Amino acid sequence: MKKLLSYLKENRIVVDIGIILFVTLFLMISNFNSNYDIYYDDGVQHLLRAYGTYQTIAQNGNASIIANFTNGFGYSWNFFYGPLSTYGIILFSILSGSFNLGFKIFLLLIVFFAGIFMYKLVYELAQNSNAALLASIIYITSPYFFTDIYVRHAIGECLGFVFIPLVFLGLYNLFNTENNHYYLIFGAVGLIISHNISTMLVAFFSAIYILVNIKNLSSQRVKKGLFIDIIFIVLITSFYWMPLLQTKFFTNYRVYEKEAMATQESFLGSGLTLKELFMAENNAVLIFEIGFPVIIMLVFSIMTIKILENNKKEYIFFLVAGFFSLWMSTRYFPWKFMPKFSYIIQFSWRMLLLSTFFFAIISSINMSLIIKHFNIKDVIIISIICMTYIYSRMGAIPYFENVVNVKDYEVSSVTGQSNEWLSGMGRLEYLPSKAYQDTFYIATREAGIIVLSGDCNLDLQFKVGNYMTAKIEAGEDETILELPYIYYPGFTVRFDGIVIDTFETDNGFLGCKIAPKDNGNLEIKYTGTNLMSFSKIISIVSLIIFTIYLWKKY
Repeated sequence: MKKLLSYLKENRIVVDIGIILFVTLFLMISNFNSNYDIYYDDGVQHLLRAYGTYQTIAQNGNASIIANFTNGFGYSWNFFYGPLSTYGIILFSILSGSFNLGFKIFLLLIVFFAGIFMYKLVYELAQNSNAALLASIIYITSPYFFTDIYVRHAIGECLGFVFIPLVFLGLYNLFNTENNHYYLIFGAVGLIISHNISTMLVAFFSAIYILVNIKNLSSQRVKKGLFIDIIFIVLITSFYWMPLLQTKFFTNYRVYEKEAMATQESFLGSGLTLKELFMAENNAVLIFEIGFPVIIMLVFSIMTIKILENNKKEYIFFLVAGFFSLWMSTRYFPWKFMPKFSYIIQFSWRMLLLSTFFFAIISSINMSLIIKHFNIKDVIIISIICMTYIYSRMGAIPYFENVVNVKDYEVSSVTGQSNEWLSGMGRLEYLPSKAYQDTFYIATREAGIIVLSGDCNLDLQFKVGNYMTAKIEAGEDETILELPYIYYPGFTVRFDGIVIDTFETDNGFLGCKIAPKDNGNLEIKYTGTNLMSFSKIISIVSLIIFTIYLWKKY
């Protein structure tokens, strides 16, 4: 026992990681309740997306198009939404043998690593283990993080909590130290492949941080480091953003239309009131509070500014950015005068993602300076208060008597109703615009190939996921066929082994033409585009070069 205590005393980092793990497990106990409804809100979308992707991989290997969705005609989340959450769920589902359990394990790991990376950031800033540990606990016990994890199950945004500290750790090191600015690469890459909206929000505040430190850009070291970081970020994430851009130019998709993600009315109506920031209603499901423990710790900011000696510029930036992002989450921010493009964030209360992050840093630094002889006992006391406070909000957690296994969960079929919301497919925002405008056609369309014009005999139609074959006997005129696949980039159609051109039909499906009197075998296979293959090569090569770069430099 003495040896163990001596080891722990000499290795404080082990103690701190253990405490963060303990708090994570405490917070996530209810996560493993068999009646905890993981399908609530966004949970059903992310879980079914992961399961549908897994099924498609098992069927055809390439899962850019989820084959079983949209009445079996295919639907793509994976072009438009970061892949990390999907493949994270799949990985832990395979390891645990259950998608429901894999989803819960992934959530737990998100909370744990969010705490670890926040610890790393604040330790670099304050050079104080106690302040770093406190920041970590405040961060993972924050009410908005609780809402994202337990109620909304917004797993893409939850991953944002993990990578935001790494982004600012990289930026801080870039402008203030000689080494370790590569954390910016890890953080930015993680954000990009996790959640588009969180990436944009963090990019905005990162740009402001760079402007605050604009004088330092005159340094050759800083300019070179920033250039290297940006190049690696762009190249490593090529496999995601290149195909995403390709969809933009391939055809018109609903997601790119004005007010597809949010209308002006719905966005402006999402602003919070001051009351909601201080105290949620008793029956509130979504908790948007700052949290009284954090509010009390923020009060000491004025005193901290007077006595703070190191990293004062960073402290003031985080403080101002925290209150500015909090203001942006309310109905008092002049969003109606902002460009309509800003409505892509869907809900103004989403800005709490940033204020939660900034306030955790400020609160911990305040306590480390205001409390005399600040030590781990103080950290534990404040942490218990934060844990107790968030535990009092556990009533918002959704429970259901019979939470089914994902394998038994029926993916909703398109019915053609207006403004339809479907499990696993959201509001069908990733359909081609033509298909979105006539979902009744999808609902009533037959499952096989349809002859749009001309005359031909169709025989031996065989379809498994994103692969199909059929025997064609064309008539006297040119034949136009509509294939049973929604129009996405990457389908290869061959007629007797020769690749033929495809196009989008008026219904938003994949179409092709057969010459008069042509007889042969038609083969449809999802292979991806040349750009997709090229982008993967760029990402893999860049990742290898980055690994070699780190090995040589550090």
